[in-house]
Amino acid sequence: MSSLREDAETIVRRAIAQNLPGPAVRAALEGFQPPAGRLVLVAIGKAAWAMAQAAAEVVGDVLDAGIVITKYGHVKGPIDKVICREAGHPVVDAASVAATREAEALVRDLGPDDLVLFLVSGGGSALFEDPIVSLADLADVTRQLLACGASIDQINTIRKHLSRVKGGRFAHLCSPARVHAIVLSDVVGDRLDTIASGPAY
Repeated sequence: MSSLREDAETIVRRAIAQNLPGPAVRAALEGFQPPAGRLVLVAIGKAAWAMAQAAAEVVGDVLDAGIVITKYGHVKGPIDKVICREAGHPVVDAASVAATREAEALVRDLGPDDLVLFLVSGGGSALFEDPIVSLADLADVTRQLLACGASIDQINTIRKHLSRVKGGRFAHLCSPARVHAIVLSDVVGDRLDTIASGPAY
């Protein structure tokens, strides 16, 4: 007979396992129907690699190309047909911008029969960025917002106005292809315009 402590530990382990990025993505892709055209995967955030690995396993050979943009030290190995990039978090760096421009190039010439599988997780605001201001200015603004105790909603509201990919602009760039977004929330209230600054919302 197990103890109360052992039962509690079992419950906690199972709860964590059910909420890991991989199982969440597999559940979201249950019954996935591939597009008539190309399938491109773009995964951003601290959980991007785990999300992309799970998605690639589900969609299999129909995946044409993809990119993961995640925090330094978070790539755990290669994923077939997917470029893996690491970049700065919580402050944008040159690697963030370079990787984001690679993602933009992947989706720029898609057509109406194509689909972008867009996997979004926490940290996406720093990791996925193509700024309309200088990188130094953007980093300075971000540091000041963090230092003054601004909320994530407030920080991301400002970030959206300084970016070519936030505030729905990435989805617009994918057009006329469809975008199927799977979003893991790290913000209170789960607002899609706030998570990673809403690149597809």
